[in-house]
Amino acid sequence: MGDARRSNYVLVPSAIFTTVLLGFYLSHNIFPGPELVFLCLFLYASYIGGGNRFLKTFSLFLITFLSYEALNRLIDNMPRNIHVQEPLTADLWMFKVIPTLALQQFRTPLLDSVCAVFYSMHFIAPTVFAFLLWRYKPETYQRYLLAFTICTYSALLTFLVYPVAPPWYGVNATRVLFQVDRFLGVPMFKTIYDYIGVNPFAAFPSLHSAFPCLIAIFALKIWKKKALPVLVLPTMIWFSAVYLGEHYVIDVIGGIAYASFASILACNKEKVFNNFTAAIRMANPCKQFRKD
Repeated sequence: MGDARRSNYVLVPSAIFTTVLLGFYLSHNIFPGPELVFLCLFLYASYIGGGNRFLKTFSLFLITFLSYEALNRLIDNMPRNIHVQEPLTADLWMFKVIPTLALQQFRTPLLDSVCAVFYSMHFIAPTVFAFLLWRYKPETYQRYLLAFTICTYSALLTFLVYPVAPPWYGVNATRVLFQVDRFLGVPMFKTIYDYIGVNPFAAFPSLHSAFPCLIAIFALKIWKKKALPVLVLPTMIWFSAVYLGEHYVIDVIGGIAYASFASILACNKEKVFNNFTAAIRMANPCKQFRKD
């Protein structure tokens, strides 16, 4: 009885706060970010009696997400040499045309909206998937968290040393997300970009492409063939990233590569660490000197 009362003391105020926050988002045309998703998941975890464990373990995922957003905004304010031509050249070399411009010739309001929905799952999908792993596959959750962190901060370092412009900037492609705002009559995506302060020159690697790739890799690793329908998510997000004018194809390939590399490291961390330390020992001149 005492545990139930203590749970209610946390659950009820949290539910009220989440409801008020959701109302604020809806009234100000703000698309829910990871913080609202986190609160909703916390409510569910508290309801099933796992609130304390959720705060201790799952909060690490949110901290990674929020620290990335803060550091990315900081990087955006630093003086850098923006790379515009390189991704354009890469896409031309692969396809002889700019895929974004080619796809946008077939634009329709319906396709714009569908792609905008999938592209907007950038925050929600990896967070919800992390919660499912936390709830049902805690050991795999730890590896997913490590892969997510490696991928996120590797990309962040790339944004700092090699900032790349997206197609809407480099080839004056239509920024379809803002066109969707006009179609809906609500400045939803513009509000997101103004509210979060998105770094416009963080196109390579595409984290919009990397995160669903991580989801697919871990889902297939756990559930094998049963997880094949999950491939719809990364496929649609990759297509949307190019179609909407937010990324070149080379950016998408970069995101997939970063996610794959991070997954390999996270899933083989013991082997990687042992091989790394063995290489350090072999290359240690002091150790060799002592043997002589």
